[in-house]
Amino acid sequence: MRLTGRALAVCLPLGLGGCLGLPLTQPTWEVEVAFERGVKMGGCAAGDLVPECPGDELAVTSGDGQVHVVRVGPDGSFRAELVAALPGEAIQCAIGDLDPSSPGAELVTVGIAQGGEDDPGEGVVHLHRWVPGPAGGAWQTEELLRERALVHAVAIGDMCPLHEGPELLVAGFAEQATVLAWDADGTRRVHATCPLPAAAKGAAPGLGGAVLALEDGSLVRIQRRSGGFEADVLFRGLQPLARVAATDKEAVFCGNDGRLRVWAAGETRVLLTSLDRLRGAVLADLSPQRAGLEAATAGYDGAVTVLVRGDSSWLGITLDGREDGARSAQVAAQDTERLHHLAAATLSGRGTSLVACGYAGRLLVLRPASR
Repeated sequence: MRLTGRALAVCLPLGLGGCLGLPLTQPTWEVEVAFERGVKMGGCAAGDLVPECPGDELAVTSGDGQVHVVRVGPDGSFRAELVAALPGEAIQCAIGDLDPSSPGAELVTVGIAQGGEDDPGEGVVHLHRWVPGPAGGAWQTEELLRERALVHAVAIGDMCPLHEGPELLVAGFAEQATVLAWDADGTRRVHATCPLPAAAKGAAPGLGGAVLALEDGSLVRIQRRSGGFEADVLFRGLQPLARVAATDKEAVFCGNDGRLRVWAAGETRVLLTSLDRLRGAVLADLSPQRAGLEAATAGYDGAVTVLVRGDSSWLGITLDGREDGARSAQVAAQDTERLHHLAAATLSGRGTSLVACGYAGRLLVLRPASR
């Protein structure tokens, strides 16, 4: 299946007509529809799944259980292909190089084994990989594990100092984080488990381990200690959290109260307040002319918002709590329906970009118009 990405008009200010049914964009951002199905898309991720193709590939999960990968073709157009048609909804996904014995990165999807996200039943984790072959290669899918309830959070990264290379973390409504690791020969094993105080909705590597956004409003860090992985509550809010991104020093997170927050050095600050639920948390170098990372979020209001930091501040707020007037929040795009996830990608011919998906059933790629 081949789709040509549609570049959307960048001359129209937010709120004007002329792009009926398509997301509008601010003049400083370009937005393309990389893939469109008309079925709710729950999660998206980026990574080098096919080594022979330059740049990242994009992965997206849909409410009907279909998993797609979108590549950038030699002519710069987007090309989507079906990776798997699962019997249950795959709600989130992550990409990373888990298996040292296999070329390229792996795609991991999490969700419900049968039916939809809100149906009762077991949660499931699948691994998908591109296997090169004489006919060009093919996608292979295997089930990694099942849990007693929906698996909603997934993260890939270096989370344990006792294991060389990235690990896979999955968590959900079983209120437990499970860490899986691959040995050099490709052997997979459950590396550790860690009980959680509530159901997990989002996860990310960082802060010396992994950070999880929980349904009870808690932001939890799990770290490897002498007795195994242990959980510490970093923040406790009144409404469910849903998404998180992190580095070694900070984490940005959001949820149902519409606030994008940042945690660092034991302090929490509000970066942005939306009138509706937020479902995106990204830290990426979206403004190369400025030092450090920018934060981005997306939510049920359909907006993708980028926060550009001030020159002398950290994510626009100084550590002593004073506001930095140089900080700005830009609405990069406005979709017609709720957005459900946001990720960062490095795409061939496009550079560092944001990738968003949601209830409109389309995968959006956003990048600064100056590139």
